[in-house]
Amino acid sequence: MNYISYFSNASKKQTMPFLIKTRTELGDMKTIMNLASGLPNPEFFPLREATFSLKDGKVIHVPQDLINVALQYGSPAGMPQLVDQLMTMTAELLAPPHMDGRKVLVTAGANVASYIIAQTFIDPGDYAFIPEMAYPHIHHVFKDAEARIVPVPSDDGGIRPDMLREALEKSSDGRRKLMYIVPHGDNPTGITMSENRMRELYSLACEYDFLIMEDDPYYFLQYDPQVSSSFLSLDTEGRVLRVDTFSKTIGAGVRLGYITADQPFVDKLTTMHSFIMTHASPFSQVFVSELLRCLGHEGFIEMAKSNAKKYKQLRDVVLQAATKHLTGLCEWRVPNGMFLWLKVLGLKDVTKMVNVCCSKGLLFVPGCQFMVDSTQPCPYIRMSFSLITPESVDKVSTGGSEYKRRVKAIYKHQTNIYISLPLSRPISFILKFCSIYSHLIK
Repeated sequence: MNYISYFSNASKKQTMPFLIKTRTELGDMKTIMNLASGLPNPEFFPLREATFSLKDGKVIHVPQDLINVALQYGSPAGMPQLVDQLMTMTAELLAPPHMDGRKVLVTAGANVASYIIAQTFIDPGDYAFIPEMAYPHIHHVFKDAEARIVPVPSDDGGIRPDMLREALEKSSDGRRKLMYIVPHGDNPTGITMSENRMRELYSLACEYDFLIMEDDPYYFLQYDPQVSSSFLSLDTEGRVLRVDTFSKTIGAGVRLGYITADQPFVDKLTTMHSFIMTHASPFSQVFVSELLRCLGHEGFIEMAKSNAKKYKQLRDVVLQAATKHLTGLCEWRVPNGMFLWLKVLGLKDVTKMVNVCCSKGLLFVPGCQFMVDSTQPCPYIRMSFSLITPESVDKVSTGGSEYKRRVKAIYKHQTNIYISLPLSRPISFILKFCSIYSHLIK
């Protein structure tokens, strides 16, 4: 595989800065008299040690030597101990072909990872293929790289291979660079791809010679008994740039993710990373590394699966409420991930409805925000169920009918509508939505 041919002209010119390159090559700096680096003296750091108490009763103690690592400049590739842990976990979890030829780059979350990938591989005018409904951040990432963004229609299984082939045929040879995909619990649609669909799309990547950016933040939020595969697991040619994040498993505030790809790709990504933001937070890296050490890989996976069961309960509550109150008003599929993707029947565009709902204390995202051209009409809305409280789940599951109140909604025609609402959030939310919807389509 000619790795260099995929790099952008800008990234081809970049080389690792001297000091970073030297520190990386030397490894253990304790044996070196370092008169080159402008590193702060660890003796002057304000922290000595730290202790973290886990909810299961375990305690993580971070000694002074690791505190010094956490407060010091680090490697653009990531903390070596954490990199090794992530390599091992990826190999065990996804079993990619030729894992010994791949590397991991630790980044400050998935958003930074996608930006680095775009800057490393895309020249102005290159084609980037994305789902017709996609996470809005990726639009900005590709626009900033001056890519020609091609939205590809999807069905219930994800991007349609026939429509992708049609788009590929219309594009120029040598300028097809990347396809962006969220394979599990897609944001916003909630779709999880089957292995057969992944194989069809991967086959097109091989045939038309482009790379796949597999952004997989919701991998552990698959609610079906059979866990779906990943593009990296199918990657026999080294075309997949897999992006993982700890935002949905440990916490969004750690701002930590990682890219797994073939070594030549990761080496260039690491160089670009060093220019864009030097490295991910060493403090977060130490914390996550110690958490993984404490839990072990199996313990971490069990923690993630336990959280997934709780999210599934929240999803099921919302689905029950939607079935009861929105049947005939909206269409939806049973999602993985964190979102219910609703098609509002009878409306070509939901913008007015969203604005009215917002004025009544209901906030959700209009579907147009997930389109490349957000000015176009769209009948979809994205509703998140991740923040429903356990108390509301209990109230719904036990009936909760005794908890009711009267709600007054005043609309643009000064029409007064009174509806009876349970206090539990999912039912309250959906009934409010129903009343507003009913008014707008009159």
